[in-house]
Amino acid sequence: MYKIFVIEDNRTEGLLLQLSLSELKNVSIKTFPTGTKMLESLHQDPNIAIVDLNLPDMNGLDLIKQIKNYDPTIRIVVVSAQREIDVLAEVQAQGVYNYLVKSEACLGYLNQVIEDLLVVIAHQKASL
Repeated sequence: MYKIFVIEDNRTEGLLLQLSLSELKNVSIKTFPTGTKMLESLHQDPNIAIVDLNLPDMNGLDLIKQIKNYDPTIRIVVVSAQREIDVLAEVQAQGVYNYLVKSEACLGYLNQVIEDLLVVIAHQKASL
């Protein structure tokens, strides 16, 4: 079973992400309204963290750095409304797996991104 943490402060968007991801097999999904709440549960060792950049308690970039410092093998997918090219470049420099701009099409694409990422993780585990 793979663990996916979703960090999204907008309750509706968090529920939509969780609902969309629940279609995936062999995953457990836990949603957090703040970066602080997620960091308190980081010891549960998620395989994937889906991070919003605009959180009420911290900057999403800072959260990504803290996740990477804790365990660089946790894959990070950013789902944010942020479209500024400088922000996108800074996020990519952090080594995130993918960056998705929030939209109606985002949910369907997110499932494909996560499915592809789970295959990568499974292959890496098998080669250990």
